[in-house]
Amino acid sequence: MKKKFLSVLLIVAVLIGMAGVSGTQTESGEQKAAKEQKQQENEQTAETKVEIPPENEEEQKGWIGVILNGDETEAYTLAHIDGIRAAAENVSLPEQDIIWKERVGANDGCKSAVKDLIRQGCEIIIANSAIYEEAIKSEAEKNPEVDFVVINDSKTQSTVTEDGTELTNLYNVHMDTYEASYVAGVTAGMKVAKLKEKKKIPAKSFDEKKNVKLGYVAAEANDDAHADINAYYLGVKAVCKKVVLQVEYIDAWNNSDAEATAAGDLIRSGCVVLASNTDLDAVMQMVENAKESGKCVYAVGRNSDMRQMAGKAVLTSVVSVWSVYYTELFDAKLNGRYMEQNWNGGYAQGAVTISTLGKSASSGTGDRVKKTEEKIKNGKKQIAYFSTCALDGILESEKGQEQ
Repeated sequence: MKKKFLSVLLIVAVLIGMAGVSGTQTESGEQKAAKEQKQQENEQTAETKVEIPPENEEEQKGWIGVILNGDETEAYTLAHIDGIRAAAENVSLPEQDIIWKERVGANDGCKSAVKDLIRQGCEIIIANSAIYEEAIKSEAEKNPEVDFVVINDSKTQSTVTEDGTELTNLYNVHMDTYEASYVAGVTAGMKVAKLKEKKKIPAKSFDEKKNVKLGYVAAEANDDAHADINAYYLGVKAVCKKVVLQVEYIDAWNNSDAEATAAGDLIRSGCVVLASNTDLDAVMQMVENAKESGKCVYAVGRNSDMRQMAGKAVLTSVVSVWSVYYTELFDAKLNGRYMEQNWNGGYAQGAVTISTLGKSASSGTGDRVKKTEEKIKNGKKQIAYFSTCALDGILESEKGQEQ
């Protein structure tokens, strides 16, 4: 919605300035000091914005409402923004038909955003995080005329209320990123194998069993994270058997300090490759800094191509192609076609992939990745979805399986 934000104090400051011009041209020391003090107060409060409704402008009416847990400065949220915009273009949906709500809090924050979007005419409301699941389910029950979409962190979520009512207007979406995590693991395994071959791995990067240490930073210990971790680990082991994976759970999606601390701990312990499943990019930055300081460490990114921020360290990134789902959703709603209420998308749907290989990826990785991806797409290789992980954050060979 187009809104004008004005600082009331800045308006007052302008009026005071105009009055000064029409008065005497000289100021006493006392007047000058008072004026400077007022200016400082204005500068301190300039950030406080008062929302003024448009006077001669109609309020925007939307068709799609989008509730985001972050903004375009964060890789995960940006991936959704780009995906929605691309999908809108694919179905010739005007940008002005989309209303965005950024950095929305869970529960009450989400419910408030939903009410505002419905007031503005939105018929489809998308919430890009599982933190909104309960609030969206509640609002879907109250507003059966509106379709609600929530991105979830497990493959199936109930669309039935506590009293047994089936919510036909609630849609759950899950990206099978564990498939891409397996392929990213193959990329990491190729790098580790090459480093071992050239004897470039330092002694501290081996455990007592001569396994090469790898690290993983995860936002939460949920089903999705466990599936990604297991698949990634198995992808590495498909190339390099003697590895051990240490996992750090930080219990936060948007905490760069926690990400950096966990990454720093893993780097200091000697981990050769760090992967992550978080919303931010602090892990990539930490690895890049360590790489530039001469350490033998590389990274596997998440959500978007991380080569721009970790050009020396990143091998590849696990990416969800959100435009695939959003295009299908918009097209179905525009044309009155059926849409699955529990939608899962992986390689077969073109919904997940890995990004372009970084310059630090080992030679031959591209061919190996291509063959692996083709097998997953045509069903010759099944990557299992394991929703449990080893205790104490250590995943050893007997803990993972592959079909």
